[in-house]
Amino acid sequence: MNRIGGMRQLIKALLSHWSNMRWRRVPFRRYDPYVKTALNQVSIERVAATGQPMVWVAGWDRKTVNIGRSQSIEEEIDPDYAQTNDICIVRRQGGGGTTYLTPDGDITWQLVAPTELLPDDPNTIYAYICGQIADQLRAHGIEAEHEPINDIRTPAGKLSGATLKEQDDVIYLAGTMLYQVDPEEMFSVLTPDEEKLEDKAADAFEDRVTAIEDEAPISYEETIDLLYHALLRSRPSETRGWTDEEQKKAEKRAEELRQDKWAYQDE
Repeated sequence: MNRIGGMRQLIKALLSHWSNMRWRRVPFRRYDPYVKTALNQVSIERVAATGQPMVWVAGWDRKTVNIGRSQSIEEEIDPDYAQTNDICIVRRQGGGGTTYLTPDGDITWQLVAPTELLPDDPNTIYAYICGQIADQLRAHGIEAEHEPINDIRTPAGKLSGATLKEQDDVIYLAGTMLYQVDPEEMFSVLTPDEEKLEDKAADAFEDRVTAIEDEAPISYEETIDLLYHALLRSRPSETRGWTDEEQKKAEKRAEELRQDKWAYQDE
């Protein structure tokens, strides 16, 4: 069987399995950056405890630099610019690169599910979920495709990237969709070195990324709906916000993330 035929059979099997599950759909809202980061872990723990998969789409309530667990703030960010311009710096508990996020420019999407609901191979998971999002983008007039390993691109550049974490028999898959982008502002606070830029095989940031508003006349709210539709694909779901217990856990963890000893631990 060829690779395309094998993928089709896998997707058919997944759809059959998922159709028997009632997914939890957490409504969109813009979050405090520290609370949003804490909720990533809370969502993993909830799915591990209940077995119910969930999808949630989120925004940021202020300008934020989101830095990976092992990265150096001094190497990735201009801290003085961030402080002067009231830009929040939050260090994730997981790996990955540094991103600059704004209330009107970025939408994060999260799919959290027991491992039994997804393929064993991370690359296949990326292909399936990023492919679903690309399908929805094309239905809205955007010429999007999944680009291995974990990107969604158009001919103009990258629209979204994804990251995957496995913990306690749960897969946490998340990405950030660029709705609008201001390269000048972004690189006033981010300070990537020339080697990183060369690794991207592009002469300029604008040549590597694109944004929804530059691709099609789709509103921010329509993009949120598009993501929910792509991730749930008409599967049975129930809309339910965070419980008081989940919110309290996130608030407690957020207080730890706010501390300088966490943010600047490797400086």
